[in-house]
Amino acid sequence: MKTIMSESLIPERSSLVAECVRVMEVRIASGEWEVYLPGERRLAEILQVGRDTIRLTLAELESSGWILPADQGCRRRVAQDRKSKVPSPRALKIGILSPLRLERLRQSMLLEVDYLRQMLTAKGGSIELFAPGWYGSKRPEKRMLDFIERERCSAWILLRSSREVQRCFATHRIPCLLRGYPQQDVELPFLDVDWEATARHAASMLWRLGHRRVGMIMPPDRMSGLEAAKKGGMSLGEEGFELIEFKENGTVEGVLRVLGRLLEMDSPPTALISPRARQVPTVLGGAAALGLRIPDDLSLVSLAPEPFLDYCVPRISGYRVDPEAIARQVIRRLEQLVAGNPSPGSSPWIVPETVKGASVAKAPSK
Repeated sequence: MKTIMSESLIPERSSLVAECVRVMEVRIASGEWEVYLPGERRLAEILQVGRDTIRLTLAELESSGWILPADQGCRRRVAQDRKSKVPSPRALKIGILSPLRLERLRQSMLLEVDYLRQMLTAKGGSIELFAPGWYGSKRPEKRMLDFIERERCSAWILLRSSREVQRCFATHRIPCLLRGYPQQDVELPFLDVDWEATARHAASMLWRLGHRRVGMIMPPDRMSGLEAAKKGGMSLGEEGFELIEFKENGTVEGVLRVLGRLLEMDSPPTALISPRARQVPTVLGGAAALGLRIPDDLSLVSLAPEPFLDYCVPRISGYRVDPEAIARQVIRRLEQLVAGNPSPGSSPWIVPETVKGASVAKAPSK
């Protein structure tokens, strides 16, 4: 069993049907699918292949005796002699709930998920990301509980979760870890960058360079971490320092309008703090089009750590995290949750590393 469960649970692309057969044999043998397989559409999502590949895989599994012949309109039934009687107690099945599909996640989160997959596979476990329609609804409880019962994961990771979803997990005591800030009045274990402290550090750095009016570009998705960042910037407490909030609507045009508003002000900010990495390329291009030099006319700091920022010119000053180190922390907390510890880990805050780029300079003289 240990040898079987240590193998990869996502098929490689060299021989797709053979790899899908191998992966499904591993999952059946581990007891993950006890009586019935998921439907063809669901299997295609799980294994990240097309339905034609799934049909060929099912034919191979039936031929080798892993599953029973199909009944009209029914899901495929597992041959009982193929299922393990004693699954490994260390084998964790972790589910990630997200409002976005895997391919739309931020680059840093994609790296973290990849490290999580590697680490769990090495321990005989598996991980899968779900983006169900109910995740962003106002009343998700009934569909959420049906979903949790159907998928039967050891524990869950919640990405960008609403107050309603968090309350459901807390009320029903479902093992989960928030990768982000908890919503107000919700008590769940969480792990996230200390956005308040990070934004305060950015504001302090700009203050020391002579910047007294600093703008923060606020996106429309007002998550708790964004509010914490704004609070951190505004709490600097230095005499004469002012943090000005500029709202954008999540589009390139919205960020460009922020730059236009800067030029219209009698006393515009001399620096901008960007909480979202996607804002940075637009600010760079928009500033150049308007004749603003970065950092000579306008300094720019990015709070969000994303690898692609290393390729911007000038190199962006900001903050960096290690996705592999975060993944290790996540795994340790998940193992403790599954073992029955409702408050895993020590500090829930991730302290990012400062990146000394070239997008920040002394405030321009008037």
